[in-house]
Amino acid sequence: MVNYKVTTTVFGERPDFKEPRKILQELGRDGFAGMMDRFYDIVVESDIANFFPQDKDMLDKVKKHNTKFFIEACGGEKEYTNEMGNVDMVAMHKPFSIPEKARVEWLGCMKELLEELSVSDEAKQEFWDYCEIFSRHLVNKPTDLESHMKPTDHR
Repeated sequence: MVNYKVTTTVFGERPDFKEPRKILQELGRDGFAGMMDRFYDIVVESDIANFFPQDKDMLDKVKKHNTKFFIEACGGEKEYTNEMGNVDMVAMHKPFSIPEKARVEWLGCMKELLEELSVSDEAKQEFWDYCEIFSRHLVNKPTDLESHMKPTDHR
């Protein structure tokens, strides 16, 4: 049984994560690419669809690009690095306002996907743990109330 635990992000914290291997081994490259294609189909029907292109051709480019990243993260060929170089994912996501709520929605899409997959629970858990921790790195908008409040003028 897979534990789809979601830990609250501590803004600015960069927890260590272990890159998954089993899911790519079990699915193979083509199966993994199909999995990621399905994932983004789920995402564009979610509350975070606005983060992604609505044009089919543009979305297909995002799917292929991001699939290369995740394949490499799962121990596959270094297509992403060969095309992009070493990319700081935190810096790459900086132009987007990513609050905890969006991260949780993204993880909800990932959970829906993983529940559909026919791979071992061990592979699902390892990939979930990676996504859950890695996604905390990309939250770049504080969500605590105090960060949005202006100091009160006490007279």
